[in-house]
Amino acid sequence: MRVKLDVKSALILICVVYTLLTITSSGFAMLAGRTTDTHAHLLMRFVVTAIGIGSILIFNLFPKWSLPAIYAFHYGVTMGVILLLMWISGFFIELHPDAYRDIFFNFTPIYILISAGLILFGRMRRPQKV
Repeated sequence: MRVKLDVKSALILICVVYTLLTITSSGFAMLAGRTTDTHAHLLMRFVVTAIGIGSILIFNLFPKWSLPAIYAFHYGVTMGVILLLMWISGFFIELHPDAYRDIFFNFTPIYILISAGLILFGRMRRPQKV
């Protein structure tokens, strides 16, 4: 699916995904007995969500590429930007020893779910040929 996302839709999607991620993460943390979360962690979650959703605009830059190539390129660029963000933030805040592994395992499944959702949504919206 070729993604057509305007700024208003991107902002709404960022807010919805961030809220769902935060509620899910908070629920699991509370079940594990952790009742606090740092503000830096919450802000970084928002930035990562904004990068992930905002980078969907990359799809519009390469209209002649095949969808698998665009998804692979998009994931690589987005993951690279997020890892760079982690590296830079390490100069200002203390990172967990497994921070890079954790961001990979937290971002990748969400990316796969959102990508699959976009593909399915695109197939449902496309008129069926008779």
